[in-house]
Amino acid sequence: MLYNPKIHNTMLKILIVDDENDAIEALEWKLNRYVEENIVIAKCSSPKDAVSIVDSFQPDILFLDIHMPEMNGFEFLMHLNYLEFNLIFTTAYDEMAIRVSRLTDIFYILKPVDKDDLLEVFEKAKAKGKEGHLAPKINLLKKHLLDYTS
Repeated sequence: MLYNPKIHNTMLKILIVDDENDAIEALEWKLNRYVEENIVIAKCSSPKDAVSIVDSFQPDILFLDIHMPEMNGFEFLMHLNYLEFNLIFTTAYDEMAIRVSRLTDIFYILKPVDKDDLLEVFEKAKAKGKEGHLAPKINLLKKHLLDYTS
């Protein structure tokens, strides 16, 4: 996806990282259809490739799958330099995501993504703004993920 910051400076930037293309397309469709704000969406099915996309795109909100073959979502987060975004885990069901979400005030949404759940979590993440960014939470997140990734 080509990104021009002059064109998109007033748009909310969203990045979707998921190894399942169907899940990416479904989430992208729902965001485009139901979110009323001006948004620009980038997407990536490879967490390894998405690491560099996060740095260049600098999303406001990152939708991140947890179980992916190249590296899981938690390992992906440990590779990032840019952390000034709100994180929303997307998962079919993952007790660790729910636990970490509660401990670190990071959002999650269950797949398949329901319209009402999506709008609710999206509005919460948007309302948090800079207060919801991952940067101040990363050390706490790393502490809780040591057992999961080892």
